[in-house]
Amino acid sequence: MKYDKATVKAFILNYHNSINNDDTRDEGIGIDDFFNVNDQAETHEIDNSNVEDIIFFNELEAIVERVETDKEHNLFLLLSNGVSFEKVGSIFGVQSQRAKQMLNKLLDKLP
Repeated sequence: MKYDKATVKAFILNYHNSINNDDTRDEGIGIDDFFNVNDQAETHEIDNSNVEDIIFFNELEAIVERVETDKEHNLFLLLSNGVSFEKVGSIFGVQSQRAKQMLNKLLDKLP
């Protein structure tokens, strides 16, 4: 499959907006609460509105894992999760402009 570089770049930079990150976690739960068998299981509704985005993301991630370095794969994951170029740059010890160049280099490697 041939990927349009501009479309893939826009998808990566906006993917975090299409997934539901509203999961709440109770940080105060203890081990005794975790193993309490008297509690009813929680049910979660499945949101089918963004299935195509998730499938496309999984396809991209599989390709990135095959053709990229670990650093580029981490860059892909960070940007997909909404981390800014400035923050990515600080994580990798480079300027934000270099992080953008790294993304472009990664996109050039995609088939």
